[in-house]
Amino acid sequence: MAGEPILIVDDTPVNLKLTRILLVNEGYKVMTAASAEEALELLRSYHPQLILADIQLPGIDGLELTRRIKKNEDTRDITVVALTAFAMKGDEQKAVEAGCDGYITKPIDTRSLGARIREHLNRRTERQGAAPAAEQPAPAGDGASLPAAEMLALRRKFLAEGQEAARQMLLDLDGQFNAGEAAKKVHNWIGTGGLLGYSAISRLAREVEAVLVERPLENDQLRDSLTNLALAFNSPREARDAPLSEGIVNALSGKRVALVGLPASDAERMCVALERTNSVPVFFEASEPPDSGAIQQCHLAVVSVRPEMGPTPWLQPGTVYTLPLVFAGSRDHLLSLDHNVQALACEFLMDSWQPEEALVRLSLALSQQRASMPPKPAAATPTAERTRVAIADDDPTVLALVRTALANFGMECYTAVDGPSALETIRRYRPHAAVLDVNMPGMDGYEVLSAVRHEGIPVRVLLLTARQQESDVIRGFTLGADDYVVKPFSPMELVARMKRLLWR
Repeated sequence: MAGEPILIVDDTPVNLKLTRILLVNEGYKVMTAASAEEALELLRSYHPQLILADIQLPGIDGLELTRRIKKNEDTRDITVVALTAFAMKGDEQKAVEAGCDGYITKPIDTRSLGARIREHLNRRTERQGAAPAAEQPAPAGDGASLPAAEMLALRRKFLAEGQEAARQMLLDLDGQFNAGEAAKKVHNWIGTGGLLGYSAISRLAREVEAVLVERPLENDQLRDSLTNLALAFNSPREARDAPLSEGIVNALSGKRVALVGLPASDAERMCVALERTNSVPVFFEASEPPDSGAIQQCHLAVVSVRPEMGPTPWLQPGTVYTLPLVFAGSRDHLLSLDHNVQALACEFLMDSWQPEEALVRLSLALSQQRASMPPKPAAATPTAERTRVAIADDDPTVLALVRTALANFGMECYTAVDGPSALETIRRYRPHAAVLDVNMPGMDGYEVLSAVRHEGIPVRVLLLTARQQESDVIRGFTLGADDYVVKPFSPMELVARMKRLLWR
């Protein structure tokens, strides 16, 4: 019969929402729970005919939830169907042994979910000695669809959060990487990616999860798999369709961009970015001399920095360039360059950079002489007095991280936890540089930056931002920022950008 009560248990909000919509549109009465504990509490007063439960839940997992349901005289008749990403051999057997009546492998096939649920409910009815319910026709139209604007918002949120989380995992590989926490997050991406129609993300997340459960953990293989996954989060059209600012388009449109020694994966990403601004990529080997005629026909050069390139004239101290340079490579390789070579670059593209960031950095490299840039502080040289830096962020963890990183390089740090105190700190101590979080109470980073520039305080300003849209970054530069770092970030990247601001 139609309208059977169903309980969905999943700790991923997007999965809960979309699975609920799918089943409600099939005619079922659906309730949801974000944890096994919440589900057990609901079962005190609610008796569904079927429970759809993710195996990997925080606290009590889906298998233990099933055991408790099947041991309880009041709930043992409920059909329990496990949701599993099937990442480990034996998951199906574990589900059966725990008492599950069936399992569905993620990513969920949205077209067949209703039919699968109906099969399990009919089996339940047969076990109870009644005739199975007749197949219910699906509602007219696409019952699984949300309003277009809401679905687009869900997809964009999933992609943005995935980009940020995958980037953080890559950064953590060089430090305190938590394989267990990473596995949980990746497991959720398998299901959510499938529900939202991102089969490539779901497949790559499954590959990462398979690497994470292997022992010993292969760091190189994990880095490659995570990099592919991070790129996949940026590949869907929704991740790339945000309109570009007029300033970036005007700066790059029609420009010839020399791509020197870029590996295939980086070259592909760069071409995706340049295509959006009608720029022309021109490919060169690392052995091409910077003063060659072909190079001179370009407006900008992006140079790969990696050991396997071997000796190249592009990375030699004292080389004279007529083009703005952008160095692209891993953080470790960029920071290992001779200081005089680092100073040759107008901009850096570090680690898992995305096409949008590349466009911002390239456009800035083409317009280095900004009217809003303050004069270089007299003390901000390697041989001058100790460099003073003001740091403002309302997150105590970030504040401590930034302060420790800069202090370890001999910088004298003054901290603030909101906009007004940040402005007062800059006024009082007249630091050589300031690191400002964009999102702060009282006054945000933009407002502090605007006030500093209005008062003519000669300080270099680096913005910390969790916002990935280039329009937010361009706003910062319009107000007079000197550089920015996107959260999550590596402390060494922050130090490198800070040193370039003060010594260039």
